[in-house]
Amino acid sequence: MFSPKRVINAFKYSIQGYKSAWHTEAAFRDNVSMVGLAQIFCFFIQPEWRLWLFFGACNVMLIMAELINTGLEYLADQISTEHHELLGRAKDVGSACVLTALLFNGLVLGTIIWQAL
Repeated sequence: MFSPKRVINAFKYSIQGYKSAWHTEAAFRDNVSMVGLAQIFCFFIQPEWRLWLFFGACNVMLIMAELINTGLEYLADQISTEHHELLGRAKDVGSACVLTALLFNGLVLGTIIWQAL
C-alpha cells in the first residue's frame, strides 16, 4: 500500500547517500563537477536538444555508476580493512563500471564535438 511517509523517508535516505558520497569520495565530487561542466559545454556547442538530452542521460548514468561504486567500497571497507581477494575484485568491478561509463561519455561527447565542427 502506498505510504507518503515511506516515500518521504526514502527520499531523505537518498539525500543522505548523496551527501555521504560528496563528503567522503573525491572521485564522486570530480565526476559531478566534470559532468556539470561537460553538460554546459555541450549546451553551447550543440543546439540539437535531443543530443544534449542524450548526453545528459549519459552523465546521469556516470553518476549512478559512481554511486554504486562508492556503495561497494563502503561495504567492502566495513567488512574488512585487510586485503581479501574477493573484496578487491568487488571494488575492481565497481571501478570498471565507472570506467565504462566514463569511456562511453567520452565517446558521446567526442561525437557531439565532431558534429558541431
